[in-house]
Amino acid sequence: MNYSNEIKPAQILNVRSLEELNESFFLQRDNDTAYFSIKKPENNVNRVVFSLQTSDINVGPTIRIVNCINKNKKYAAYQSFVVEPKDKSTGIAIIMMKLDDKKTFYCNVRILPLNTLNDIADKEADSPILTVNLEKANYILKTDITITPSNTGEAMYSTHDVDVNAVSDLITNAEITELKRELEFQGAKLIAHYTQEILDIIMNENSVTTGNLLPLLSEDYVLQLPGNALKKLLAANVISGNISLEIVGSNVIKDLNRDWTSASAFIEYIL
Repeated sequence: MNYSNEIKPAQILNVRSLEELNESFFLQRDNDTAYFSIKKPENNVNRVVFSLQTSDINVGPTIRIVNCINKNKKYAAYQSFVVEPKDKSTGIAIIMMKLDDKKTFYCNVRILPLNTLNDIADKEADSPILTVNLEKANYILKTDITITPSNTGEAMYSTHDVDVNAVSDLITNAEITELKRELEFQGAKLIAHYTQEILDIIMNENSVTTGNLLPLLSEDYVLQLPGNALKKLLAANVISGNISLEIVGSNVIKDLNRDWTSASAFIEYIL
């Protein structure tokens, strides 16, 4: 068995927690007018954009709740979030979350290093939140993380389905191997560390939902969360997206586009 598939503790003891980081984060919410539907304005009620700001660095990642489709396939059982390391950046990440049988939590990351949100957005799709179509992406890299509780209640994680072959024309075989290794190990471990801190929010929502095809976290539930819980949930997704973009940026994109350096500055700040 590949080591990345083995079950390992999700918490990293010498890394700051979300609770600590939240004290220095400021969450700003705005109407997402850039992605409002013109044909069906009634769909715009929940189209909002959040920016996560700090008082120490001039970096403000943005995050939106979105519907995610690919080749007409709707990921109905997932709740998805799209993360930009800065507004209108080239290089975005999509975090897709799902909970099975109240025990197995999936955090699937899709990394689009050379696309803007506008490239894949379908603001006229008939949905109260923005729809993004992955089929429109130039490159998609993926890493999937599974988090489960142990018998003692400790959160454990494993990594699977890491696929970086989409960028094989941009870097060497050795660099492909190194990129996959970084996503499987350093990246996945950090993402698992921050994601396991939002399990209480996720479990609470799951207890009141019914039906297998409902999203794990409906937009109504997310948008009505108390301020600190909302900031915690969105911060975990912002961090996960920026970790992924920093790894891909530093290993693949480099000087093709420098927007990924905003993700690098943000991750350096939190670590």
